[in-house]
Amino acid sequence: MKKLTITFLFIIFIMLISINFIGCSELMPLPETGDSTGVINTDPNKYTQLTPIWTFDQFGLQNPTDAFFKQDGRMYIADSSINSIMVIRQFAEVESGCYDSLLNLDVKPTSVCVDSRFNVYFSDGGNKIYMWSQYATMFGIKGIVTERLYEIDGKDTLLSPLDAIAILGYEDAKYPKEDIIDTTQVELIDSLMSPRVFYDPQNDLNRNGLINDLTGEVMYPGNKVYATVNKSYVALAPGESGELSVFAADAINNYILKIDLIPTVLVHCSNGQNVWQYIGILDRFIATPGTGAGTVSKPVSLSSDESGNLYYTQTGDYFSAHKIEIPDYTSSFSVGQDILRIGEFGYARDILSADQTIFVLDNIDNDIKLYSPQEVKENYIVTTEKGEYLKSIAVTEEWVIVSDTTYINDSLVVKDTLVLNQYNDLLDNPMAITFYDEVIYVFDNGNSRILRYTKADDVVIEDADREE
Repeated sequence: MKKLTITFLFIIFIMLISINFIGCSELMPLPETGDSTGVINTDPNKYTQLTPIWTFDQFGLQNPTDAFFKQDGRMYIADSSINSIMVIRQFAEVESGCYDSLLNLDVKPTSVCVDSRFNVYFSDGGNKIYMWSQYATMFGIKGIVTERLYEIDGKDTLLSPLDAIAILGYEDAKYPKEDIIDTTQVELIDSLMSPRVFYDPQNDLNRNGLINDLTGEVMYPGNKVYATVNKSYVALAPGESGELSVFAADAINNYILKIDLIPTVLVHCSNGQNVWQYIGILDRFIATPGTGAGTVSKPVSLSSDESGNLYYTQTGDYFSAHKIEIPDYTSSFSVGQDILRIGEFGYARDILSADQTIFVLDNIDNDIKLYSPQEVKENYIVTTEKGEYLKSIAVTEEWVIVSDTTYINDSLVVKDTLVLNQYNDLLDNPMAITFYDEVIYVFDNGNSRILRYTKADDVVIEDADREE
């Protein structure tokens, strides 16, 4: 966090000891004369722009449409114009080496996310979702674990990695006495370190479902009907940390999908770690077509928070921004709250939740609108409603004093009003936002740049002539 102090010269033509002044967006009391400290505002949602401004050219970007920051400080940027997912560090360093696997892809990526296992997922607006195993590729795959030795009922028993999970359970299967590793399957090893199809709703697994061969239990029923229709996966989001799932928005059928990770191959990496590789299977539709709260109509973006709650924006009827809460996947917002009002947004292009705030990127209004994710109380009194609009950022702000006369107690006095003027002149066709380490990143495509903002603590406006 950074501390920002704004110095403001003011003249007060006033005959009262204390008056509250109303600005165009906030209630702003000016300081008293005499022993006043000069503080006239503390803005808990003040964001200041960081320099230098990053340009698309310095990263080789052309028209990025989505970005995702992972906890290791790497930002993944989907740019369909260059058929690539660029990876850069928070200090503007372009990653290379194993990350070159994400360059010059066979598809044009438009969305990207990364889960807690460092699996990178991406889509191109088509009917498949792709993945790349960052962890296994970074350290290299030494071989395939074909069998694992366990002591069961006092006897050494060899089991395949998948059978071990089915018989012993996922946790107990992690601790064999020994692994049998095959290093000769070079073609398979190379394919597992390359981007590949992760979820295909038309494959046999998703058509027919998955049955436990040992118990006969139907684990996933499959969906033959959904397999036959056209799909358009336009946005992706990871499940909460440790969860074996990823979420996707289907813009044609108006669904938010929960896709589970099914282990397929256990690989042994060069650093000695074993890492599962996965394929995706449809678990359920957690949000379905409709026009009310928590329903889907032409989705365009999707994100998740640390708790696994989901956020999405859409262009269809009637509400643009939604939040779905786990574990029941029910709508968090209600009609009438600021964030769930008709006409609240010009075009809600992207959404995320971070720093106890919901950020919505508006592509037409050219700003980022801030909302409260939860109701806030002080001394048992509600001070902020859930979904309440807080302010806009990534705009030019100008504070001015407007003087006017008014009658108070039959006396004519001059009353000054502190007014905040905002101008939406910084952004032009913004397409994506992401957040990492208290900084929000805005992809300002119309100006071919990335703007960065961080919250400024204890923002004050002071009397420049006040003695310290």
